[in-house]
Amino acid sequence: MARRARLSWPQERRQASEVVVSRVDPGRGWTLEQARDLVRQGYSVEHVAGRTGFPEQMLKVAEESDETEEAEED
Repeated sequence: MARRARLSWPQERRQASEVVVSRVDPGRGWTLEQARDLVRQGYSVEHVAGRTGFPEQMLKVAEESDETEEAEED
């Protein structure tokens, strides 16, 4: 005996949900680019994260990109 599946279709008047934009602003007066510049100048990622309030992962991107640029130049 075959089972009948009830087909469901999306509602025609369904509205799109709102776009959520999340931004990291630690509120300490530093921009992300300024914080990454400090990492490029030789400050440790942990130190810069503590001073500026940006997460360490965001600052490690600058450190990793510098390493790849140096490797390409060699």
